[in-house]
Amino acid sequence: MEMPTKKEMSLTDHEQKHNYVTEYQNYEDDAWYVVMVTLQEKETLQVSYKKFNDVYKNLFPSSLFHSLEELHEFEKRFRPVSVQAQDYECHKLVHGVRVCASVRFNSNGLRFYDAVVDTVEEHNHSQKKDEKCLCTFNLSWLQGPNEGKLSAARIGDICIVQPIREHVAALASFLQISRRRIESNSRQELVAHCNKGTKTKTKMGFFERMEKMSGKQRARRSVSGSSSLKVCHDESMEDKESEEKRNVCMILIGNLDKELCPSTAAEFLHKHTHVSASIFIFPSLSSEINTTGAIMSHTEQDFQTLCEFLTDQNYIITSSTGRPWVVIEKQVGLKNMKASIATLFHKFENTSQEGKIRTSNNLKIVHSGTQEFKIASAKRDLFIKFADQQERLHKKLAIMESEI
Repeated sequence: MEMPTKKEMSLTDHEQKHNYVTEYQNYEDDAWYVVMVTLQEKETLQVSYKKFNDVYKNLFPSSLFHSLEELHEFEKRFRPVSVQAQDYECHKLVHGVRVCASVRFNSNGLRFYDAVVDTVEEHNHSQKKDEKCLCTFNLSWLQGPNEGKLSAARIGDICIVQPIREHVAALASFLQISRRRIESNSRQELVAHCNKGTKTKTKMGFFERMEKMSGKQRARRSVSGSSSLKVCHDESMEDKESEEKRNVCMILIGNLDKELCPSTAAEFLHKHTHVSASIFIFPSLSSEINTTGAIMSHTEQDFQTLCEFLTDQNYIITSSTGRPWVVIEKQVGLKNMKASIATLFHKFENTSQEGKIRTSNNLKIVHSGTQEFKIASAKRDLFIKFADQQERLHKKLAIMESEI
């Protein structure tokens, strides 16, 4: 059965205006479709396509996702409906603009995929009746059958991608439920892993679970940073690490944005180092303007690679708001990390209690010699000075407590 095109699902009536306001990238063909999302019983998200009388729909149970990285990838498949570009708006379609444009498969079938405007062949607009754009837009395709290729399009083939300010209520609720389930399962697996030793059952991958659920083959896609935390404060864990000749390594990072999503940090590190690390963002007090995180790796080689990347003097890693990362502490080996692990486990356990949904706060590298680097360097120095003062206060408090 063919799914409806975006043009077939244009927002024309009252029902569509109020319900079909979301765009979804389908797993089967990676094309974008206008859909309605609703939250069903048993914590299941229903994605319904127009023009099929609700016959064609996708169901996603919250139990489908086993990691925050998988959930984040799923979340990126939803956004507000892209708006059809009008003839008088052609000046907005300049080099580098991301659009959602149509690809014709046959006489009746259209699919919509993302592309970037490469060049524009400008022509005077027709003024016979209403203004009509006659320009040709050369698109560089990011998805679909033409991925990586260039092709020409008219303005009637192009929709303007809209920014994501917030998800519709049903999707936001489903994502929150799924996050809490993942965090709860992760804590249970952590305890079970410590108690049961090395024998673990191989889990089915995310896309394998999708195949099982739908009965159709889908392309596999790797997700960085998907390894789970394998740390506990139990003596049997040390024996296990010794057997596997692996070592738990941890890098504590300070001055993180409180909105930073762990999967965003994991993807960023994997992109630049090819290391898959586990990332944990600690909860913080409402009075604090930043928070702390931990980067976990299980080989000293990965640990050294991450340390070199994080401490390179030629650049500074910052959030999209300009807040610079600061390496607070580096620890290797369970014996050296017992106190920190206990704290990490406690904070990780309490993360889901906050009830706060972290958003995807993008990261970037600012290079030496730029104005951004100068500002980030000043902010980093300020944080280090504050951290030093805080450390002295902790030591003073310990001395005063011992005197009581």
